[in-house]
Amino acid sequence: MSYKSYMSRFPSRKDAMKNTLLRGAIALALLLLACDFLPTGEFEPTGTQFNINPNINVISITGNPDLSPNGPFTLGMTIVSKTSSSASDALPAGLLLKRRVNSTQHMLLLKPQAITAGTSNSVAILGTFCCNKFRASPDVGDTFDIGPVTDNTDLQRLVNLMQHKDISNGSNMWMVQRAVYMVTDSTGLTQAYIDSINALPADTTE
Repeated sequence: MSYKSYMSRFPSRKDAMKNTLLRGAIALALLLLACDFLPTGEFEPTGTQFNINPNINVISITGNPDLSPNGPFTLGMTIVSKTSSSASDALPAGLLLKRRVNSTQHMLLLKPQAITAGTSNSVAILGTFCCNKFRASPDVGDTFDIGPVTDNTDLQRLVNLMQHKDISNGSNMWMVQRAVYMVTDSTGLTQAYIDSINALPADTTE
């Protein structure tokens, strides 16, 4: 047997490298595809769709780096009045803001938040809570749409518990975020969390 025919029985180093890269690319593609379907049975917004003041044009809702006393994750709602004067509205507690990209979490307002649109573009800062523990928290490039006011019984209960509570303290805010995740990503509120929320200080700004 000639050396050439003998060596042809074995793949070259270059071919082996191609096969390794191909297998790696296939594995990565399968992983990314799986991310669009997992986790299954996760929280999705349901309830009565909220309709904003028709005189307000909502240009965009995106992640925002500013801070808010109303929630640990901040969204910026870019708005402008459709009339020659300002227009106002109140976004209710329990309002869900729906993600546009599947890898990002849906967001929830636990405090009512007033917005006012002027005759030029302005940004209303919204303090929100995340609703999908295993998805990404909102970043500056993430976009959202106004969704429904939740009809989830446990989230409604959480809204009622939070109605007159001050959550501007960071540790209190994150405790409430964990309570949201207990509803959206676990088995529901425990009595210990209900007691902790009841023990929060009163909101003196109301």
